[in-house]
Amino acid sequence: MELIDTPNPNAKKIVIEKNTLHQFDLEIQQNDLSKNLYKIKGVSSVFFGPGFVTITKEEGTGWESINQDIISIFDKL
Repeated sequence: MELIDTPNPNAKKIVIEKNTLHQFDLEIQQNDLSKNLYKIKGVSSVFFGPGFVTITKEEGTGWESINQDIISIFDKL
């Protein structure tokens, strides 16, 4: 998984392959994923779109301090 820059310097996007989150229990998986991402100190919002997730950090948090925690969560999917 890779965090991709967005026009907003406080937000990054992760592209999700179709098979990563299965349609049958998509809502449950999104809920669990959101809970895990919000546990990371500095994450302020999580947005699910078709085929991607956008993660926004708090203004005072550096990406270098949370990147690995975010990637680790997605690596477990």
